[in-house]
Amino acid sequence: MIAAAAHGPSPLWYTTRGTGAVTLVLLTASVVLGIAAARGWRLSGASLFTVGSLHRTLSLLAVALLAVHIVTTLLDPFPHIGVAASLIPFSDGYRTLWLGFGTIAADILLALVITSLLRRRLGYGAWRGVHLFAYACWPVALLHGLGTGSDARSTWMLALTICCVAAVALALAAHLTAARLTPRVRAGALIGGAAAVLAFTGWVAQGPLAKGWARRAGTPAAVLAAFRPPVQTAAAAGSTRSARVDRLARPFTADLTGVVQRGQGSKGTDVVDLRMRLRNGLDGVLRIRLGGQATPDGGLVMSRSSVSFGPSGSDRYSGRIEALQGTALRALVGSPRGRAVDLKVQLFLSGDNVSGSVRGTPVGAQ
Repeated sequence: MIAAAAHGPSPLWYTTRGTGAVTLVLLTASVVLGIAAARGWRLSGASLFTVGSLHRTLSLLAVALLAVHIVTTLLDPFPHIGVAASLIPFSDGYRTLWLGFGTIAADILLALVITSLLRRRLGYGAWRGVHLFAYACWPVALLHGLGTGSDARSTWMLALTICCVAAVALALAAHLTAARLTPRVRAGALIGGAAAVLAFTGWVAQGPLAKGWARRAGTPAAVLAAFRPPVQTAAAAGSTRSARVDRLARPFTADLTGVVQRGQGSKGTDVVDLRMRLRNGLDGVLRIRLGGQATPDGGLVMSRSSVSFGPSGSDRYSGRIEALQGTALRALVGSPRGRAVDLKVQLFLSGDNVSGSVRGTPVGAQ
């Protein structure tokens, strides 16, 4: 948890989020094309074979991206998801219900792939029976994404979700309208579908979009604490130490002055060590250590980094650089007590001296 607070989201976490969103889009397209193929619908000039081929291609692509989604989730240290959770639903303590839905959707897709490979041996009837579960995979995957996804409240994710739900709802409505059903059955199915969409909308508004969903969804207390800013009492605020800790509970700025040391690490890598003190806004120290390959112009191609941030009277924060462009950098650091601060640093180098400024913002959970 401390490492997660210090290092922030990794490339693995961004990959997990991206592949999850794209997989939902591909599953939506696959469901719509599956309904179209079942009804014999096709675009002008397209054959049923083309529709079926596109349906299979999108389904296989969804499976491939789902595999990446699962692997990156397991490899990412935050949150730590056990390997068993990728196959056994509801076996992990992180948002157990919603993560379990994702496992169910993955198991369904795995069953579809296996039965498709064995279609000739199983026969069309058995294959068709298993294949119908593909339609159950889509809503389960949708609930998983909204329940566990960190982007559920983002505008782009909400727009993507609305488009996916609308596409499937319209395809099902068209399918029911064209199907050979009695008027009573057709009306009941359409009303039931509309009620399901309304119920889903209400759940989203009161669930993933509501404040405190991270806690109610089943996020472990230790994970929530890693991203919760410190809360100070009125009594504690009277002491000098508490006032300094309070200073980190809101954005702050400070000037930097210090020295630059250059050398080589134990593995032969070039090292640049910047040791700076904070002034005019916050007392303390900031140390940035870069390792990598030196360039002829005096620069450094960074391959690793460490950041140590120590405000006076507060815990020592540590982390690494998340972004570096010229002499501007961004680092996410965390303390042993689970607090995290986003640092944006602007440096000015002059020989062996360094100056600049730092702006810090406490990191919080939704």
